[in-house]
Amino acid sequence: MDKQFIKYGDTFCAIEHANNDVCYLLQLKKKQKELVISKQEKFSKQETLLNSLTNQKHIFLIVNNEQVLSKSIDFVNQSKQRVVKTAFPNISLQDFYYQVTQDSSRSHIAICRKEVLDKIIGIYTDKKISVINFSLGNLAVKSLLPFFENKTLSTSNAEIVIENNEIISITKETQKEQTYQINGLEIRHESTLALSGVLSYYFEDNREDKTDFQQKLEKEYEQNRFFTLGMKFALGFLFIALLINFLFFNSYRTKVGDLESELLLNETYKTQLVRLNDVVSKKKKLVQSITSASNSKAIWFVDQIAKTVPKTLFLSVMNYQPLQRAIKQEKQVQFQTNQIIIKGTSRNDSDFTDWIEILQSLDWVERVSYVNYGKGTTKQTSFDFVIQMKNQQ
Repeated sequence: MDKQFIKYGDTFCAIEHANNDVCYLLQLKKKQKELVISKQEKFSKQETLLNSLTNQKHIFLIVNNEQVLSKSIDFVNQSKQRVVKTAFPNISLQDFYYQVTQDSSRSHIAICRKEVLDKIIGIYTDKKISVINFSLGNLAVKSLLPFFENKTLSTSNAEIVIENNEIISITKETQKEQTYQINGLEIRHESTLALSGVLSYYFEDNREDKTDFQQKLEKEYEQNRFFTLGMKFALGFLFIALLINFLFFNSYRTKVGDLESELLLNETYKTQLVRLNDVVSKKKKLVQSITSASNSKAIWFVDQIAKTVPKTLFLSVMNYQPLQRAIKQEKQVQFQTNQIIIKGTSRNDSDFTDWIEILQSLDWVERVSYVNYGKGTTKQTSFDFVIQMKNQQ
């Protein structure tokens, strides 16, 4: 990005305030290192002109109306003030802005009251448009001479005679409509001064000839321009920083969300694990209890019963503390405590009856309850009963 683009952007504009409040606007746009015309218009009302400058931030101003006095004299001097006093001996210089263009033997002078020019500049300032420089009368045409090959050049209100890139004469008169081809640009005669103004600040001509007021205008524009660019850069940098921060924050927030989900899932697993451990612990205790019982009391009870069984009886089932119901998943296993179920067959009814009486007489037996005693074959009868034991301490 070159310095000129940073300072002015890619659009250059000049406006001429001519006679009868007519204004001429010329706007050039830089495309691929060339200037092309984007606007070349005439306005009879300044309000309409201002409305067409919505995106324009800087202009070169040319005041070439009835408020400007112009004169050419055959006198040159390094002191511009002396040249102006020679051309207009009765004016007070502190009340006027002036411009002097000198050739080898003559000087061309244009003057305008300060309040007139300040008022025009103020109108643009109120619209946030910076006047970066200005020219009076037809003297801006000097910047166009290196690009112009004709001997005469018409402006909005004068005819200028040119010889060896020097202004020979400036004659005020109404000009006929005509068009010039200048360095590839098709320019109407009333836009020649505006083109000169654009070229003046595009190539930054005559920087050493600028008055203090003109330098002040340029400096104020540069300060506003760089402040605006600085603000845009700062806002852009802040936006990028916030965007990067948001992306990091969003990334970390996603990770935190994933970790929270994982933590919640782990808590669920932990709860399930604790519950399963509790179930396993209960079952382990139950198994240990059953095993313990099987290894001690259960064997003793079975042994006591076996001692009393007559030879005519055959036992098929002896179930110590049987299940209350069938085992189901997720259901607690429950036992018929202090009970023994006995099943078998008998070949002698009296022996079976005597055996039941023997069992009931045991000190650890509370009662014997018949479940079934039926007739079987002629030789055998099936039986099924429950021994209810006393509570074991």
